[in-house]
Amino acid sequence: MAQDPPPMFSNTIALCLSCLGCVVGTGNIWRFPRIVANNAGDTGCLVFLLVWFLFLLLWSIPVILIEYSIGRFTRRGPVESFAVLLGKGYRWIGGWVFMVNLGICCYYSVVLGWCFYYFIHVCVYPLPENEMLAKDIFTTMADSYYPVLTHACSVLFVTLIIMRSVSTFEKVNMVFVPILLMIVFGSFIYALTLPDATEGIKYLLRPEWALFGRARLWVDAISQNAWDTGAGAGLFIVYSIYMPRKNGVVRFGTLIPLCNNVVSFISAMTTMATVFHVNIKNGLDPDKPEDLKKIVAVLSDNGEANTGLTFVWIPTLYNTLPNGRVLAVFFFLCLAFAGLSSMVAQMELVIRTLEDLGAKRKYALPCTSVVVFLFGLPSALNIRILVNQDFVWGFGLILSGFALIFLVFWYDTHAGKGNMCLNFLAGANRFRKEVVNDYGIGDWQLPLLWAILVTFVNPLEAIGMIGWWVYDQAQITDPPWWAYEPETLYAAITQWCFWLLVLISLNIFCGDRFQGGARTYSQFDLEDDPDNIVGNQHEVTLLRSGSSGSNRLVSSMTEKSPLVAQSQEGITLYANESTFL
Repeated sequence: MAQDPPPMFSNTIALCLSCLGCVVGTGNIWRFPRIVANNAGDTGCLVFLLVWFLFLLLWSIPVILIEYSIGRFTRRGPVESFAVLLGKGYRWIGGWVFMVNLGICCYYSVVLGWCFYYFIHVCVYPLPENEMLAKDIFTTMADSYYPVLTHACSVLFVTLIIMRSVSTFEKVNMVFVPILLMIVFGSFIYALTLPDATEGIKYLLRPEWALFGRARLWVDAISQNAWDTGAGAGLFIVYSIYMPRKNGVVRFGTLIPLCNNVVSFISAMTTMATVFHVNIKNGLDPDKPEDLKKIVAVLSDNGEANTGLTFVWIPTLYNTLPNGRVLAVFFFLCLAFAGLSSMVAQMELVIRTLEDLGAKRKYALPCTSVVVFLFGLPSALNIRILVNQDFVWGFGLILSGFALIFLVFWYDTHAGKGNMCLNFLAGANRFRKEVVNDYGIGDWQLPLLWAILVTFVNPLEAIGMIGWWVYDQAQITDPPWWAYEPETLYAAITQWCFWLLVLISLNIFCGDRFQGGARTYSQFDLEDDPDNIVGNQHEVTLLRSGSSGSNRLVSSMTEKSPLVAQSQEGITLYANESTFL
């Protein structure tokens, strides 16, 4: 039996804010400024920003376009999208995308809980006066059971938000995201008014061209951009399920990542301006190399579980500003809203995948909530486990992105046109035409350059980055790469291999138990393109010609009467049947 047609976003504004909300998160506000500082030179950060923006064009946007396209085309989550487009034997690859998202979601909920805790703390208690007091606040919180309580609150809040799928979370995003953006831009404008704030902006935009030769900078730039934009996490697959064909995936897949990176850049300028203002006020001179290094050390301080800048230095810095406590309240409120909007998309992906496999939403929702809470519980109880999960699944985004790229250039092989795996460009080009350009209505046309990029450039980027990451980790001696420590190569590879073995085994032994492999069409697919429909309320013929000359048949049904879809060859499908012919 085919699934019921999925609901749709009620309007373009709700769709735009929801898509922006799912990627504008803690990675933009606290992670990006720290990564910029870690890759700064003695004189500035511009080189990192240029490489970071380059990878937005060469990696993140191409991968995000794939996510938008396959979600809208198949009306399925990542697991069943691979089954529809490549065949049931490829479910395990979509399962990897699902697993990376689930892994991130479980510990992300804990970090979101920290944001709730700090929001309440700065509302009730005065800000810390120095770094030592700030570290004590975080350590006291981390060593207590508060992280478990706030982790549970995070899961509960998101569960309530997505109770009725898109009809509830789009309303929440239409409130949360504008408030989030107002706080981000308001903080930026305020930071620019601080004395000596321009010194921080100048340092951010000053080049040190020799940094182009630092390999680590390139690795951090692509991984940060993937984290910033959500490229490879599969979040846009699930959101595009709820997009009608007239919502352009090429427009959204290009403009949303650009807007997201603008938020990251503004957050970096805000942080730089604030940190430089405070340190200059305390007597440091950025024109002196030794003092400049001390200022940058504040920005690049990772702290325990990479929390140094956000949960240690930000409260301390705001304590030195006029109305600093009010600013701190807004900062952590902003961080909480950003985290909530991102976690909504993460949990919705898990629920949608379970629905694709036959579960009803009323069971999939509580099941997902329990799994996220239980799998995130170790991270809430032990910060070393959270560090490990961040290390393992954060880099897993690149492998997930590579899986999506594989789907595109393997698309032609699955179609059986010939040449097998030799003509990957033909597969990417056919995907571009059928899944994106021919299927969309009123969208920008995806150019051939994208197919060339996905076929030849993106795989080299992924392989090069993975290779460098493995080499870089193998050089670390404390601890050595073979030790099972939170951030070692051995810890990451063993967990990846375990879950890949689980996914492949499920695909082999349980794959036939799931319906999958067929495309579900909603009434919106028929209504969006009435010129392709021939027939009456009892019989509908919808032909879509692909580049191979084959006709694709879609079927749906209404509450009033079953729709009958008939192919050109005279093969008829009745209500509740949906497949490719």
